[in-house]
Amino acid sequence: MNTLLKLRFHYLSLSFSLILSTAFAFAQDSEPNAAPSLLLGQGDQLPRVKVGLAAGNPHLVAALKEIVEDADAALEQAVANVVDEGALPPSGDPHDYYSYSPYWWPNPENPDGPYIWRDGEVNPDRNTSDVSRIEAMVARVTSLVPAWHFTGDERYAKSAVEQLRAWFLDPATKMNPNVQFGQKRRGHNYNSPSGVLEAWRMRWVIDCAILLESFPGWTEEDANALRSWFSQFATWMVESPTGIEESMQPNNHGSWYNAQLILYALYGENFDLARKQLDGMPARIFSQVFIDGRQPQELIRTRSLNYSIYNARALITVARLGRHLDYDLFAYRSLEGRSIRLAVDYMTPFIFGEKEWPIMQLRPHSNESAAQLYWNAAKGFQDREYANLLRKLPESPLPSSIVQLLDPLPEGW
Repeated sequence: MNTLLKLRFHYLSLSFSLILSTAFAFAQDSEPNAAPSLLLGQGDQLPRVKVGLAAGNPHLVAALKEIVEDADAALEQAVANVVDEGALPPSGDPHDYYSYSPYWWPNPENPDGPYIWRDGEVNPDRNTSDVSRIEAMVARVTSLVPAWHFTGDERYAKSAVEQLRAWFLDPATKMNPNVQFGQKRRGHNYNSPSGVLEAWRMRWVIDCAILLESFPGWTEEDANALRSWFSQFATWMVESPTGIEESMQPNNHGSWYNAQLILYALYGENFDLARKQLDGMPARIFSQVFIDGRQPQELIRTRSLNYSIYNARALITVARLGRHLDYDLFAYRSLEGRSIRLAVDYMTPFIFGEKEWPIMQLRPHSNESAAQLYWNAAKGFQDREYANLLRKLPESPLPSSIVQLLDPLPEGW
């Protein structure tokens, strides 16, 4: 049995070595000046990533290996869509996205009655809804496209095109551009604005679609139709009662609303809408960050440090997106000193256990989320110290493979 396992491991190692050698040859043949204009990632850094892969950079090689393994699995999976399974939304239209709110549970005192809120405790029943399908779609696209981009294997690109068309473009299976019925609370006749936050799962789909624009199988018609879909989604966010209510949330929900809307507006080429959101961000930063760096709207949660990290990540994401339109929110500092940097620096001694977090924390904070915070802070503030903090986190977690490949830290960091 041990011999068989060793042979299997040797076979897998050889297979990936072949994939890498193909990637290196593909990298050498690629046009160095054809940098895609990514929105979350950095298109101009992709040639450097390919050079790093060719040189055997261990982190990049490990990231690509994971991507390729996921992409190979995706090739064997069914194409995900929003209409095939699950309960119908209240509209009766299977094209409407429909999911259940994560923190709502049956009431023990009234099991057949309306669900009740248990903050921070996720009801696994929610995975029977469209949230599992949107996650499957995202997982397929965000593995298949980078696998194609870095190896040149067109099987991955063709499968990604099939998936994007099924979820966004095919009249028979596409999702309507809204999440009106996202995070429904069972037994409550109320469309929760929290469902808007669920759409953030689609963020890297946009950069993957931009990468695919150099693949002949993803046509100009496809690309324009997808940009139109996200433009319609952005319009729904600003015009629907659900979207408007989410925009008014004073906590991380409002921050991630801004991040989504700016991203979708940029991709849909509605630059005036993106600028309008960016114009309002100093007021949001001022309202969310105290003069000592605390984020009061997150402190009322049962996982308050997690949510403080989460909100700071949203503010950094917005600030990074703002650079596409020459906004510098990283430089914003109120007269009292409120700023994004202040919020990040306030949390750092608590993240590293140098101080005890004084507020309720149902369970330990996530070092994976902290890694995403410092990765983006390093990129956003262009400050290597945040990259150094990232390396000091317990077990040295790194962001997802797609982030490492499409949004790398500066060389040497």
